[in-house]
Amino acid sequence: MRGGNAGRRPTLRDIADAVGVSTALVSFALNDRAGVSAETKAQILAEASRLGYRTDPVARALRTGQSRLFGVVVRNLQNPYFLDVVGGMQEAAVAAGAGIVVADADYSANLEAHHVETFAAYRFDGLAVAPVGTGAAIAQWQDLRPDVPAVVLNASVPGLDDVARVSPDNATAVRLAVEHLAQLGHRRLGFLTAPAELMADYDRLEAFLALTAERDLESRPIETPLNLRAVHDLVGRALVGSEAPSAFITNSDFTAHAVYTAVRQQGLRVGHDVSVVGHDDLATSELLDPPLTTIQLDVRALGRAAFARLWGAGSSRTHLEPVRLVARGSTGPPPS
Repeated sequence: MRGGNAGRRPTLRDIADAVGVSTALVSFALNDRAGVSAETKAQILAEASRLGYRTDPVARALRTGQSRLFGVVVRNLQNPYFLDVVGGMQEAAVAAGAGIVVADADYSANLEAHHVETFAAYRFDGLAVAPVGTGAAIAQWQDLRPDVPAVVLNASVPGLDDVARVSPDNATAVRLAVEHLAQLGHRRLGFLTAPAELMADYDRLEAFLALTAERDLESRPIETPLNLRAVHDLVGRALVGSEAPSAFITNSDFTAHAVYTAVRQQGLRVGHDVSVVGHDDLATSELLDPPLTTIQLDVRALGRAAFARLWGAGSSRTHLEPVRLVARGSTGPPPS
């Protein structure tokens, strides 16, 4: 180790002895608190750098009651969308001098509860959850860490009106997809949604049912576990028969991939026989054959907005990320 302290970690006392000040003054300088002259602070910081001093985060957490760590529990990390959400949160956390720890619930309420309990035990300073189902994870967090912030990601769970919410503008997203398909002439629309017991974004389904009823369109909600195999199988079954939907609205570009494979397995063509609308505009979506019509939004901005609310810098409790429809080759008029 540098500075003659080989074999042990530099301490506040080492810095204080080298500069000729008290350990309290060293602590004030390192924590950017008032009461230290600019010249003395510069000397302390220079000596800390020379010695290779690093703040002990555990000791700081015990002293201040703050860990500067924030938990993120996601219901499905297989979906690349959530990687971009995490990327935006990480960007904001690093800028604030904090860190995030990410856990995947894999659509398991038990695993989700385990992650929340673990983060609470380590006294994390906040929690963001893209919940499984009814939002039990938020209630669990509030019980274990009362008065510590929580943010709900991509969910509109009843009974959690007192919790900050960060989400795409789901009502607008569904409206844009339905209107686009209706303008192309589609009358029978399939809509992918999680099973009721796992559904966290019920507002999407409500918007779809209301919009199709208003326009006298046939609605076919398809409840499916949101993994590629399940979506492929259930969409494949929905495509059989004379009453099959001529278009599908998916909850993500991730699941849209499975719709493509199901359509092809039935000997049909995406964009000609069956139209598909995704959600998220992943980087790979315009590379599909045909390129995917989808709902576009700034996912990393959504992640930054989520961290801002954990950090206490959000301008409002609710943030709905703006969306727009990007029309590509996966949608066209229904077959005559």
